[in-house]
Amino acid sequence: MAQVPIARRTLFIERRRAALGVGGVALALLIVLALGAVFDGAMRDVTRYIDTADADVFVAQSGVRNMHMSLSALPSEAVADVRSVDGVERADPILYETSPLTVGDARQLSYMIGYHVGRPGGPVEITDGEEPGPDEIVLDTDAADKLGVGMGDRVSAMGRPWRVSGLTEGMTNITNTISYVRFADFANAREMQRTVSYILVATSDPQAVATSIEQRTGLVALTTERFSGEERRIVQDMSADIMRIMTVSGLLIGLTVVVLVLYSATLSRLRDIGLMKAIGASNRRVAVLVLVQAAWTVLPALSIALLTTLGLSVASSSLGAGVPMWLSPGAVARVGATTLLLGAAGAIAPLARVVRVEPASVFRR
Repeated sequence: MAQVPIARRTLFIERRRAALGVGGVALALLIVLALGAVFDGAMRDVTRYIDTADADVFVAQSGVRNMHMSLSALPSEAVADVRSVDGVERADPILYETSPLTVGDARQLSYMIGYHVGRPGGPVEITDGEEPGPDEIVLDTDAADKLGVGMGDRVSAMGRPWRVSGLTEGMTNITNTISYVRFADFANAREMQRTVSYILVATSDPQAVATSIEQRTGLVALTTERFSGEERRIVQDMSADIMRIMTVSGLLIGLTVVVLVLYSATLSRLRDIGLMKAIGASNRRVAVLVLVQAAWTVLPALSIALLTTLGLSVASSSLGAGVPMWLSPGAVARVGATTLLLGAAGAIAPLARVVRVEPASVFRR
């Protein structure tokens, strides 16, 4: 004999109330997911240079484990030392410092990267123009727009002028932008002819090679994943407090709404529960029914919130809204699991009252 889906049918008898419940939970979860996506998107942009630099290991001065607000200076001989380590397939030096880009009164903080043209460390893609020649610079399009410059214009950085030879994309974040010049020009501007800042290593076994480099040279060698993680941690600690507060506040508010909606929904169906007890349903059966009804509210709401957030993320990227959004699988899993647990708690919380419902009460007016 086929079983009747009592939980679903009793939930959707009053379709308007059921729709309002699903909609309320979906709106709460949308706030949580959207704020989380903005935060994660901002953090991903912070490490975009590291993540796209075509390196498996970053080598830095002893004691330096990130780029933000850091200074790493290695002797140029360190490049040959790193290349001699077993497992190193390629080792390319870059020069780095933080410097403002200025055009008149306009100003934009930038990571200045000096690299060997045609080698790793430079822009992943030139969207307009070409890689820098002597005394030239490649800017991110967002930074160029903020400064009001285009191809062939001049900007000042590191105490000297540069001509814009090319533009790239995706290298401006909540803290700064990335700009690229030739390695030799950077070295001349800062008199660093025998110094490098970081060494970008390619290898098929990043962790083992990083350990070997540290043992052989005494320098810091981190896999790109770890180096990127250190960068995000520093930026979060120094400049993302407001975003973190907003994200946590949104999470607390959203999940509180979820609990209240499901708590109220359970109490509103006390008469139905009393009727089921009158026809022989046990307290255990009633508890299972309540949990299934909570799932029928939470899962559709979570799907709606997830699809809406994905849509907002795609729209913000395609329209260049300036608000980066990235919905990470880990964030979705955390929000989903937390919502299901709190949803179950919200539905079960009034169960003590539910189990005391007298079956005869459903026949009283």
